Amino acid sequence: MKKYIFYLTGLFALATACNDDFMEKYPQTDITAESFFNTPDDLNTYITGLYRRNIFYLRNNYDNDVFTDNMANRTTQTTEYNMLRGSLNKENAGGWAEWDYLREVNFFLVNADKAVGDQAEINHFTGIGRYFRAMFYINRIQQFSNVPWYNKPLSTIDEDLYKAADPRTLVADSIIADLEYASTHIKPELGNRTAINSYCAQLLLARFCLQEGTTRKYRSELNLGETADALLSKAAATARTIIESNVFSITGSGTDGYSALFTSADLSGNAEIILMGEYTPGKGNGNSSFHGLYGEYGLSRTLVESYLMKDGSRFTNGAGYAAREYKDMFAGRDPRMEATVQYPGFCKPGTAAPYNWAIHIKNGGYEAIKYYPRTLETLGAETWSSCYNDLPVYRYAEALLIYAEAKAETGALTQDDLDISVNKLRARVDMPSLEMAVANGNIDPVLAAQYPKVGGANKGVILEIRRERRVEMALEGTREQDLYRWACGKLLEELPQGSYIPQTGLPGLDITGDSQPDYVIFKTKAEKEAYDGSLPSFSLEEANGEWYLSDGDHGHIMFSVNLTGGANNRKWEEPKYYYRPIPVSNMVTNPNLENVFGW
Repeated sequence: MKKYIFYLTGLFALATACNDDFMEKYPQTDITAESFFNTPDDLNTYITGLYRRNIFYLRNNYDNDVFTDNMANRTTQTTEYNMLRGSLNKENAGGWAEWDYLREVNFFLVNADKAVGDQAEINHFTGIGRYFRAMFYINRIQQFSNVPWYNKPLSTIDEDLYKAADPRTLVADSIIADLEYASTHIKPELGNRTAINSYCAQLLLARFCLQEGTTRKYRSELNLGETADALLSKAAATARTIIESNVFSITGSGTDGYSALFTSADLSGNAEIILMGEYTPGKGNGNSSFHGLYGEYGLSRTLVESYLMKDGSRFTNGAGYAAREYKDMFAGRDPRMEATVQYPGFCKPGTAAPYNWAIHIKNGGYEAIKYYPRTLETLGAETWSSCYNDLPVYRYAEALLIYAEAKAETGALTQDDLDISVNKLRARVDMPSLEMAVANGNIDPVLAAQYPKVGGANKGVILEIRRERRVEMALEGTREQDLYRWACGKLLEELPQGSYIPQTGLPGLDITGDSQPDYVIFKTKAEKEAYDGSLPSFSLEEANGEWYLSDGDHGHIMFSVNLTGGANNRKWEEPKYYYRPIPVSNMVTNPNLENVFGW
């Protein structure tokens, strides 16, 4: 899971063939409106070029979970980490580039209506273009809040090229207008689920309205709280449209049914998939999902503790839960935990011996297996971009979660709403239903402490919906924006913790769950050297200062990179760090741009 582990290269094997000859003969900069955009086929060719031009806007950012409270993170190679330790500024910031991509989209949109032919086809491709523009601006508004809205391709002499940013509300309304058009005019045909369809636009519309609505509700610096409910109602209504289409359903049962969404060789027939990345041997488009077991990041203690017990009770209600060993964390838990976190006795495909968890103690002990291929055929060569399990980009479960959360946030939630949404997800893994009255009458103090801004009559059920979203969509790239829109950035200030190590020295640790020791952690190098070596071993002194135990010779695995002079170097500035600075070089080019909220 490095910066682009789940690059969805080859994401869209379009139902219509890509005209490579055209792309080679006519670069976009040489296209003129007079010589092109004459037929729907021309529009299709150009849209295909946009697919290929910048795949970033057509993939789910799985790597966005890397610097969240879902990860026990020991890397410094992220913008977020640099920000939290105070080293991100206008001089070294990035993220403002890619406006040339917007120009290509707008060039298409202002010329598409010149085509003559089947109007439904023309509208379909225009809808895809507006979907692309919406995706571009969603990324911008989330990073910078106020940005210039452009709905035309700009020349180097256009007076609007250096205009000031437009208000956030104007940009958000324009995004919604684009996605409403796209939802109405893009064709609904799913094909093999690798090309944009109308349900993609609907899900993105619901997602954005939920994000923007909750952002305005919980982030007071925007002074837009009075507009939140309208957006949340639109999110719920759009998600309900997807539900009532009866096109999609929650598939499979138990751990295997959930896991199949992320490890299968072929998702084209899966009724939960709205959009996916297709990976096929021999086509040069493998992914790197094997890297879950070899990355620089382990999963966090707080993520693992979020999963409920199988009977619906809270793991954090159990006596001594904070000092449970790795081998004792998985018994009787929500099955989605075993599908996400490497469990004791996990075997790689083609092997009979349990995988040696101890190798990755430096990553916190909780390894990710959510995307790890389960067969030799999908695992491939276990090298970069050599795995062939299809990967979901949009799936129906998110629509259900959006619906429940949006209804709860507006105070309109009913038990029936939960039964057609969250409880469908729980039923798949044989978990008890979420009962609204029970949740509101018995609020989880751990969740309440994590999300202190939640209040009102629906406080308990909102907290439980947030739990459900976290465990159902763990490692799917949504957690960072969830924390930001809920105004919970302070959680990123906390030192991340991994699994619990009860003691150093003999008899050692049982990590496979067979009641036999598998690994020994010694406190000193001398203790290790005196050991007979019958088990693999390691000493804290050999950690090279990279990791340590929270209580000296026992405790949770932690990472020294998060310390400066022995103190926590992660400091969150509210509300500044919900945003990113516009680089000073871009502000020199356009002096009308302004940074917001302290940048």
